[in-house]
Amino acid sequence: MPQASETQEIKVGLLPVMDPRIDLELQQRILGYLDLEEKLQGLGVEVVWPGRVVTSEEDAVEQVERLRAAGVCGIVYFTGWFLRANVIVGACQHSHLPALVWAIPNLDDTSLIGFGVTHGSLDEVGLEHELVCDAWNEDSQRKLLAWIRACRVKQAAAQARYGHLGGKCLSMMTADADANQWRTQFGIDVDHAEQWTLIHEAEAVADEEVRPLVAQWKSEFASIDVSDDVLRKSARLYLAGKRMFARNRWDFVGVKCQFELLDNYLAPCLPIALWNDEGLIAACEADMNAALTMFALAHLSGRPVMFCDIQYLNRAEGWARFLNCGTAATTLAGGKQNVALRNCPEVQGTLDPQTGKHLCKGGACPHFVLPPGPVTLARFGRIQGEYVLHLCRGESFAYPHDPTSLLGIAAVWPFAYVKIHQDMERFVRNLRAHHMCIAPGDWLAEMQALARLWHVEVLQ
Repeated sequence: MPQASETQEIKVGLLPVMDPRIDLELQQRILGYLDLEEKLQGLGVEVVWPGRVVTSEEDAVEQVERLRAAGVCGIVYFTGWFLRANVIVGACQHSHLPALVWAIPNLDDTSLIGFGVTHGSLDEVGLEHELVCDAWNEDSQRKLLAWIRACRVKQAAAQARYGHLGGKCLSMMTADADANQWRTQFGIDVDHAEQWTLIHEAEAVADEEVRPLVAQWKSEFASIDVSDDVLRKSARLYLAGKRMFARNRWDFVGVKCQFELLDNYLAPCLPIALWNDEGLIAACEADMNAALTMFALAHLSGRPVMFCDIQYLNRAEGWARFLNCGTAATTLAGGKQNVALRNCPEVQGTLDPQTGKHLCKGGACPHFVLPPGPVTLARFGRIQGEYVLHLCRGESFAYPHDPTSLLGIAAVWPFAYVKIHQDMERFVRNLRAHHMCIAPGDWLAEMQALARLWHVEVLQ
């Protein structure tokens, strides 16, 4: 199970419900051996609850008002005995918060009986809810924590603002999304800005701020094979972007890059990588659906997420090679000391038919290969306007990376070699785009729970 420090900012509500015929002494005895608050706190979350049993709908409604005011992301309803079904039904109708019905079957109480009538009653009136009905073991703890974490992401998204810098990139239909659909389905506000705004703000950054940052980078990265001019422009974009995020109250962003930034100023690879290092979630190529996936995985893991293209698939051996055009966070490599900065390939820029040359102005690309370890592969996308989620486990592994492959680009960009823990035919059919997101760790249960909260089908 995770350490408490990983999830300690998450607040979850707890409401134990019992039959009104149960006297106070028996209520206390049952609560005493259940230790519900301690069990949930052991998952590393903050528990908000009345410290007692609820037996009436009026009391339950009053309590969920208090829980909602305290900022909980969801409410766990524990069925401690037989109960009146209207109590939890009324609370769920009133709270407008995700609900989970929890029971621990016991020979000495009727928790399971209360669970059955509650689950059936909620279904009768069409109120969505999650279920955990099991002994207090690793499996039930994992289910509870996955749901709580998913509730926290749903809560964060409903308060979030996405900054879209630029328009559709390279006609990527899979990267485009409906801002009004985001507001309706996820609660996310979408704000648009032009890339020229970022360029003009970058040019206004004082040299006194740029010089020490460039000097710092030179001391931190394993090697740097780009010009000082590229580093200075990267520093300007990095600082300007941070100010734009703060001023516009953007919680995550997408940056078009190609071709306004790339051809006229700089490829923003290093700034995007460093923003992600610092928790400022940023997707390149203005890919809204990748940004949404990164937002979810980053909030679940507390770590940066690798935005990737799937570039090669070995179906026989069940693995794929992923690449990123330079925006992967350096913490994914274990820190800047494991990352080389290489110049953006000229072929990325627009080809000028008159001169036969590319217009690329260069840019610092962090180069590394993702270290071995378990990962989660995910991507939100749409089928005929309805959101779906491609999701599977994987394992990043050490592969003899050839830096001369892909016309030498393999020496420039970040790469990842991942064993796919999904039938390869299903994996290919489920692909939602050429972009996917890779998050270190196993977040399958959390993403599945979030998909249910968002009414998104997980592709099988």
